Amino acid sequence: MKLFGKQEKEIKDTNPLNQISHYGLVKPNYKQDLNSQRVIEFAYLPEEEKVILIGSMSGYYPYWISITDIRDTETNTAILEKVLWDSFSSFSELSGEIRGKLKDAYRRRIMIADGDVRTPFGHGYAKEQPEYWSRFIAGDISAYYQRLTAFCRERELDGRYLVFLEAYLKELETKTSSDPVKDYENKKVLMDLLRSEDYLYLSENKEIKDTYIRIQNVMGHLYNTYMSIVR
Repeated sequence: MKLFGKQEKEIKDTNPLNQISHYGLVKPNYKQDLNSQRVIEFAYLPEEEKVILIGSMSGYYPYWISITDIRDTETNTAILEKVLWDSFSSFSELSGEIRGKLKDAYRRRIMIADGDVRTPFGHGYAKEQPEYWSRFIAGDISAYYQRLTAFCRERELDGRYLVFLEAYLKELETKTSSDPVKDYENKKVLMDLLRSEDYLYLSENKEIKDTYIRIQNVMGHLYNTYMSIVR
């Protein structure tokens, strides 16, 4: 069975939901071989309870960008059916408004290559059942959101976790060495810990979410400074 290619079944027409033309069409600077690999990226917008779905070959030059309700698994299944199996010849870039929406969002990727589906959900899908992959992914995106928001509620401790985040932020902002490389290395364990808590992008506690975003910005600055020296 050919891995990629149009599946023979009737699905809901979701073409009007594809927004790539809104962000400007571009010609990729390398061949887009959608028969070899596809990447599905999803990002949650908790204030609206929406999910951004992005289809591409390699994480760049998307051929699909849509924003739908997280819990609308029927529509998302239909979208993912197209993202997984259809042919595409028009591509865009993750720029402008969509880049702004993605900046402080919880984002993950699903990779499809060589008959395997690699997901962030802790499990994959059977190679022998590709006709169900779109429904599995749509269901998992919805269920995963519920799990992550439950993590937030447990971590928030009725707002008390804010004290810890503020302490971590102060630690990141305090230089441990005049050498930026050493300073970065001294903070790497803490940064690894904090990166693992990016579900806090979904926190309903505004102070916790805003402080976590500040932490991510500081970590980004530390990393960029470090890389500009060592590369």
